[in-house]
Amino acid sequence: MTDPDARLDRKRSGQEAHWRYLIHHTVDTRSSVILRTQAKIITGTAEREAALEALLDIRREHPCLRIQSASGDGGYADTETLDRLLKMDVVPLIPVRSLQKEALSGWRRAVRDPEKARQRWSKIKAGLVQSIVRRLNGQMHDRAKRTRRVVIERLFAEGKAQHGLSRARSRGLEAMRGKPSQNLKRISRYVRKRPQTGSSVCLKPAYERLTKGAAAFLTVLFVRASDLVGRRWSIQWT
Repeated sequence: MTDPDARLDRKRSGQEAHWRYLIHHTVDTRSSVILRTQAKIITGTAEREAALEALLDIRREHPCLRIQSASGDGGYADTETLDRLLKMDVVPLIPVRSLQKEALSGWRRAVRDPEKARQRWSKIKAGLVQSIVRRLNGQMHDRAKRTRRVVIERLFAEGKAQHGLSRARSRGLEAMRGKPSQNLKRISRYVRKRPQTGSSVCLKPAYERLTKGAAAFLTVLFVRASDLVGRRWSIQWT
């Protein structure tokens, strides 16, 4: 093995194991801009830990941003992750086992063993958290947000096809971050789609702004003059 950070891993059962990393993207689903990216050593809980760490870092670095919801696949549906998202006032748009309401666990007899009491409380807590997430996922506007999760998969596919993420082994964790190049493409596309007002106009040279402004002024002046001449001609004709 030439890279000590890589680990043998298989994505699903029946596949061959390869040396891999875990690449985590935190993406704004509206603009498709990658807010944070991380390359982690593969462990059993690396995905969930990286997701919570990314949300906390974004809140600390950008206090003006308000994270309303977080979308993810079923790998983030454990009780601890869902509970921490709810405590952070973030709506977890994560699919649970079923959208049907389930009855909470109950026992007829109390227990004195602390370990058994802890296990019972963990089951009750899991039922409460999943019922809250199930109710939030059943709302129509949250369903529409959950469908935007495919944006992340497109970013991963683009990174593998165009930015070398498919050739990840033997390069180290620090060399696995292609976020700036992907964000530059989306930001430039976003600026071109915006109307020519505000900061997008300030980015252009002064002579270009003056030329377009003069052309717009002459166009409006010509239309107004033509309209005025037409009205006078119609009055004289009648």
